[in-house]
Amino acid sequence: MVSQRASAQLLVDPLEVTILAAGTNRVASSFSLTNTTDSPVQATISRSDWDRAENGDNRFLAAGSSGMSCGSMLSVSPLSVRIEPHGSRVVRLAVQTGAALTRECWDIVFVEEVPQRTTSKGNSLQYIFRTGVKVYVAPPGLSRDGAVEDMAVVDAPIAKPASSTSGQKPAAKHQIAIRFHNTGSMNLVAKGRLEFRRLDNSLAAQVPIAEFPTLPGAIRKVLVDVPSDLAAGDYVVLALIDFGGAELVAGQIDYQAK
Repeated sequence: MVSQRASAQLLVDPLEVTILAAGTNRVASSFSLTNTTDSPVQATISRSDWDRAENGDNRFLAAGSSGMSCGSMLSVSPLSVRIEPHGSRVVRLAVQTGAALTRECWDIVFVEEVPQRTTSKGNSLQYIFRTGVKVYVAPPGLSRDGAVEDMAVVDAPIAKPASSTSGQKPAAKHQIAIRFHNTGSMNLVAKGRLEFRRLDNSLAAQVPIAEFPTLPGAIRKVLVDVPSDLAAGDYVVLALIDFGGAELVAGQIDYQAK
């Protein structure tokens, strides 16, 4: 069996576009496609609805089925492109609300490369590459707000070494699970830190919380590893989350290191 190289031929930039739509004015934006190869590339462009699971996985839905897409107010063109070797094209996004937009809406625009015909004889394997550009459309002045709903200590299995016996139980490490609720009206990108504090309130360890997005009204569950070198003892774990609002939000949980 012969396969073509498993790498995308088009560079898509940016992968997220936010459009602020005020009143009924038409607003435009765009993203670019660049052919990184020595051959022409054909691609089709389509729209879909999407949301995000609590663990951060994207879920793609039929266009217009989620109730949160921008619908007819968002237009995308062109829907098919041919890009010459090392050339570029622009995909245009236009928003015409027709009425004052009162909430944020979002779609995903897929760029799908059309497989080239192979000249190889016999069986061959072709890869179809599809890249998604997330598009958010929002009126100005939407509220930013969030809360830490819950924290818990959970076990996460550690991958079993290849040299271990089949009957050996895999080791486990502790993680702090944080449930962050976007209680505002717009998409948030948050980050933060965990502080492990001794009972006298002195800081024993600090762990960064990597950046994560959360859609309006949604809850994200973020997992952060407990430091492996944390000394045995009792701690208060503080989660401090910065989502771009006026102040940080926080949660806490007790933790016993053994």
